[in-house]
Amino acid sequence: MPSKAKVLVIDDEPIVLKSCDKILSEEGYDVQTVQTGTEGLQRLTGEKFDIVLTDLKMPDISGMEILKRIMESYPDVIVIMITGYSTVQTAVEAMKLGAYDYVPKPFTLEELIEAVSKALDKKKRDDLGRIYPRVEESELAIDGLHNLLGKSEKMQEVYRLIKKVAPTSATVLIYGESGTGKELVARAIHYDSERRGRRFVAADCSTLPSSILESELFGHVRGSFTGATDTRPGLFEIADGGTLFLDEISNIGLEIQGKLLRVLEEREFKPVGSSEIRHVDVRFIAATNRDLKEMVAEGSFREDLYYRLNVFPITVPPLRERREDIPIFAYYFLDQLSREAKKEIEGFSADAMSLLMQYHWPGNVRELKNVIERLVIMADEELLGRRHLRRTMEDSEVNVDRPAPKTKDELKEAKKRIREEATEDIERAFIIQALSRNDWNVTKAAQDTGMQRSNFQALMRKHSIKSEDFRSE
Repeated sequence: MPSKAKVLVIDDEPIVLKSCDKILSEEGYDVQTVQTGTEGLQRLTGEKFDIVLTDLKMPDISGMEILKRIMESYPDVIVIMITGYSTVQTAVEAMKLGAYDYVPKPFTLEELIEAVSKALDKKKRDDLGRIYPRVEESELAIDGLHNLLGKSEKMQEVYRLIKKVAPTSATVLIYGESGTGKELVARAIHYDSERRGRRFVAADCSTLPSSILESELFGHVRGSFTGATDTRPGLFEIADGGTLFLDEISNIGLEIQGKLLRVLEEREFKPVGSSEIRHVDVRFIAATNRDLKEMVAEGSFREDLYYRLNVFPITVPPLRERREDIPIFAYYFLDQLSREAKKEIEGFSADAMSLLMQYHWPGNVRELKNVIERLVIMADEELLGRRHLRRTMEDSEVNVDRPAPKTKDELKEAKKRIREEATEDIERAFIIQALSRNDWNVTKAAQDTGMQRSNFQALMRKHSIKSEDFRSE
């Protein structure tokens, strides 16, 4: 993403164009304006834009037609509709066709800035989500799966489950630690299904209080609560015909759980403050980093909702359980982030990669990406060595937030886990350093350590270490 995002505004009213240009230019955007849909489409053929704001009603080409052509020819462009003459329902239809958001006329400075800012954030997330291999021999995900990366056996099982469930309409519950890529799995299910041509809508249930989350999910009518100055569709309505992904669903309160259960059972709901029942055709995918069955036993999660959600569970393994994927992720992030920083970095030394492979990665893929980003920012050389990584990795270890155990049993389990992790780290370091000293020759490394080759190989298999992963780098 360039430092100055490019925005194209299409509207037949000069005053609207002037307002958008002034507001967005002062926010640091590169803004271009045109008065007709024809001119807007011509401008798109010659230049690359990040965001397009287009009016719905124009004399030559309608905003809906412009939206359709952008979705067909420029799918990476984020579209925001400007609604002056249309109803809220028309705006919802536009969003079903692929528009990210809409702003009503007359809009305030804050409304325009917020809409464009959120759209730009979405584009950045989407750009980061497009994962393709840099290393040809990495044998990435099965053909057709959207944005997934990894060749480990555990990820191959995830791919198999996705392929099984995607063509159906079954509700999916994705389990996994924070940072493992649960949303990418949800997107893969959507884009490998018959709903791929409709919207994929994601909601993070951990970031909003219950009162706001209810409005976000079900929508609200004007005047239904303080601050409800207009009627807004909810995510269920926006996702109609497509897929709704509810991330960290364990954070939803019991009251909203009951309303969510009704939508799952009947595919109907009422917006906040409305007596009108809305019907939707939505596929549900939920994700959590907690054990919902335990929450049911505690009384903090409804049992009937749990069984409605847990139709087809998929568990995304943590990065420490698929270490053979670490070089793939590391090189992907390095390639991407070094291009963004306009730096030419060839790769990692064998010692640096061994350090990445040894680390436990409590923050999973997200933490690995953050480490590589800091490395790229600090790097002044073309090859990243162990000394470049050491401080960054130490910073990561210091920032690991281990919650303190609350009971005697939790203390016992925590001590056992730490001992196991320490043993695994020592074994991994032992193997990788032995291979490194012996030019990644397994026979020589086994002889150097005084082990039988078969025992040394068994230890390699236990920790998913393959000498060719390092030798090829």
